[in-house]
Amino acid sequence: MRLKKSKFLRGAMLFGLIFIVLSSFATAADDLFPSVDQQVPRYSPHSRVSGKVEIDGSNTMKTILETWKDKLEKIHPDLEISLKTEGSNTGVESLMSGKTKIAAMSRPMTNQEIEKFTKQVGYVPTAIPVAVDAFAIFVHKDNPLDHITFQQLDALFSSDRRRGAPESIDTWGQLGLSGVWEKSSIVPHIRDAKSGTGQFFREFVLLDGKDKETSVVQPGAASIVHAVMNDPYAVGYSGIGYRTNSVKPLPVAAGDGDPFVEPTFESASNGSYPLRRVLYLYVNEPPDMEHAPLFSEIIKFAVSLEGQQVVAKSGFFPLPTKDLMALSATWSRPMASVSNAKGPKDLK
Repeated sequence: MRLKKSKFLRGAMLFGLIFIVLSSFATAADDLFPSVDQQVPRYSPHSRVSGKVEIDGSNTMKTILETWKDKLEKIHPDLEISLKTEGSNTGVESLMSGKTKIAAMSRPMTNQEIEKFTKQVGYVPTAIPVAVDAFAIFVHKDNPLDHITFQQLDALFSSDRRRGAPESIDTWGQLGLSGVWEKSSIVPHIRDAKSGTGQFFREFVLLDGKDKETSVVQPGAASIVHAVMNDPYAVGYSGIGYRTNSVKPLPVAAGDGDPFVEPTFESASNGSYPLRRVLYLYVNEPPDMEHAPLFSEIIKFAVSLEGQQVVAKSGFFPLPTKDLMALSATWSRPMASVSNAKGPKDLK
């Protein structure tokens, strides 16, 4: 089955270096949580910064943001960073309203969001890729299911079944399990409307289909995994960084006849894992102007060796070395507008 191109990814008109993030990483060992290349520039502040800044947005990125905040505030004692991680959609709203100057997002902004932002402030937001996530489908560790397809996910999570499944999937027996599993009901756990993760899943996997009314809505990425940990019959989606020993991520196949691929650093790097995505920081600053030191130091840290080590230790995947080096250099000079460059390669 040919997949519909993501409108999020079509709509993200980002500067030129991002397009290779999803498809051309440096070769790496097949480790779930890889180390960061020591060639990546270390964080070296130009000066001590002070003041208050709020970062609003992605719940998926919560653990990364919290550690960045702690480390930056130790380096800059007069810097105070507050975090609000209710979801990517909330981050976009705060960025547009001017409530925050930095939004953390687990998806690119859409064309409509960029157009609305531009009408309000007169310029487009600046997008900075800061990490890569393998979006995982989690089941309980004792669940014998060993793989799943996009069509099965659609029939399991959505009442519309836009991928053409002949019937709704409501029991584990419909996925081939036997014994006590055969007639046991599947309990799907999903993210709410504020979540970029939920929005990504609905648009990319469910093809904008409606969630089943039987789905259990969870407020965050960790709560999805916690729910699956505590219910053998549950299934949910979250970032791979929230994996625990009590759950297992399923290998996924996008289309009929496609291979089932595990969510690993290598599969996310080479493009074979179909549910990979870039995590971003969006900055509300006029393009082609010198960066405000407060924002510049935050971004410089995020793309530094130390910042990317936080990404890896949080269970996510660092950006390619050459892109991190380019980003580090970029944030010492005016940033080109996101509207003047190519976006990331479409997921297929």
